Amino acid sequence: MKQVKLLFLLSLISVLGLSGCKNKDNNPSDGEPNNQQSNGDETPGDGEDSTPEYEKGEKKEVKGTGLVFSESVGFNTKDATIFAEDNNNAYVIYASNETAKGKQVFAARKATLENGEWKVGEKHIVLRPKEGEDDWDKAIYQPSVIKGKFNKGGTEYHYLMAYQGNDGTTYNNHIGLAVTNDVLGEWTRVGEDPLIENPELFESSFGFGSPELLSYDQQGKAYLFYSFGETTLSGTRVKTADFSDLDHISLEAGYAELPVEGLLGRDDNITSNGSFALGNDGKLYYAGDGMPDSNAPGCATSFEIAKANLTITQSASEEWTSIARVNSLDTMDGDMLGWDELYSPTFLRDGYGRIDVSGPKLQICYSTYNVGVMDSAYTAQLCLHEVTL
Repeated sequence: MKQVKLLFLLSLISVLGLSGCKNKDNNPSDGEPNNQQSNGDETPGDGEDSTPEYEKGEKKEVKGTGLVFSESVGFNTKDATIFAEDNNNAYVIYASNETAKGKQVFAARKATLENGEWKVGEKHIVLRPKEGEDDWDKAIYQPSVIKGKFNKGGTEYHYLMAYQGNDGTTYNNHIGLAVTNDVLGEWTRVGEDPLIENPELFESSFGFGSPELLSYDQQGKAYLFYSFGETTLSGTRVKTADFSDLDHISLEAGYAELPVEGLLGRDDNITSNGSFALGNDGKLYYAGDGMPDSNAPGCATSFEIAKANLTITQSASEEWTSIARVNSLDTMDGDMLGWDELYSPTFLRDGYGRIDVSGPKLQICYSTYNVGVMDSAYTAQLCLHEVTL
């Protein structure tokens, strides 16, 4: 498939006109909250069509889909956060590995407009996992980045990252923070302890992860969305926070749990691994994993886009309006047939987490990998898809 030259960034430019201007595969290392259970020996009856529902139907014409960039086999490229810095520059921050089949790190690339085309630059390693015996983030996942003004130790930083980490056991996830003034440079952790720590009561469960930051004052205040997974419960919560002074963070003591009414994309009717954005129509937009049916692999094979009033963060009586459910029939075909795992979708936002919904299309970056090869866990790539509003 021909690589798409970051067409999504062209539509992101219009976001800057707003006022004031990212799984999972079921590799255990990702640790997605999931309360589905299966006895593992279910088989379809004789004569039954065992093809999952998401694979039935006529293949659709592929438009606006392709690789954001390509890393070679052996590098697990996934779980991106993407934002436009200005009319000529944008950044992709994502999970990868530093060496072929090596430990997972966070990497960043800059996209620059040159002669009317967007060129994606080289890979920079920006955050590595810690290695101490007592460190909570010896494995790191799911970066989310916003712009703003964040003071730490007397220095003002312009970029804040929330990320998921654990001690290497794949469970008992926590959420931490890092800052920088150079997206492609080294990021500095905020403190030694996580911002949100999984309570010891649930240390054998998923815990807290898949964070998403959304600024609401273009300074230091933000919504923090995150997935939670306990022994029998999972879903998405949201807190408000003031990160203006990172030495004294003001984090809401309670939380709101987002309702699922109106969503179509998960058989178990929960939300997790979600990306969020504020539209210029004042609505909150959601993109999240859809899980397969009982005959499908244990990985997300679709993702759903939905919107709701912003008050859904405060009221359980609000409902989502589903915009689209994207599966492998809608995306890739031809020489990429078989790349049918679609997970960890993320909106292509501006630096504060906003999107322009006045046009006919939304741009979504998602992760996928080739399920048909032995080292499928090391074939993950970031892809682009256009969703019609």
